[in-house]
Amino acid sequence: MTEFNSCPADGAHKEVNDSISGVSRRSFLTKIAIAAGTIGLSSIASSALASQKKYKICSTKDIKVGGASSFRVPGAKNLMVLITQPKPGVFRAFDQRCTHNGLAINSIKGKNLACQAQSKGHGSQFDMESGSPRTGPARKSLQRYEVSVEKNFIFITLKA
Repeated sequence: MTEFNSCPADGAHKEVNDSISGVSRRSFLTKIAIAAGTIGLSSIASSALASQKKYKICSTKDIKVGGASSFRVPGAKNLMVLITQPKPGVFRAFDQRCTHNGLAINSIKGKNLACQAQSKGHGSQFDMESGSPRTGPARKSLQRYEVSVEKNFIFITLKA
């Protein structure tokens, strides 16, 4: 017959010491799990960083406040990005393709980026700060890329 350790009536639980060194089995296994988790997370973070690539796109002077310009990303398989400056010193980067029909975003209407299909009655417009659709038929936001500014140059980071 196997005996179980029972908890006292007041609900307090005393950890059973299963080792000679004074470290309980539960404590030992907890420390192993934490160590394994730390190793696993650091390797995931390392691989995530390795799968990202930073590209120099343009000078900050190339983008006017309230404006946008398109650029081909060098070495990124013909990817075209829109760099916007919705407010002084704030830069955003988006995929240049409309999420409705894949045509290029090629103009600005107020504070919105407009699809070239405007003349064909499609009329999709996107907020130049967030990339979210303002007028349809597009329902999805533009793909947004991480932007950084270093020494007056704009860089974007793409996941490989």
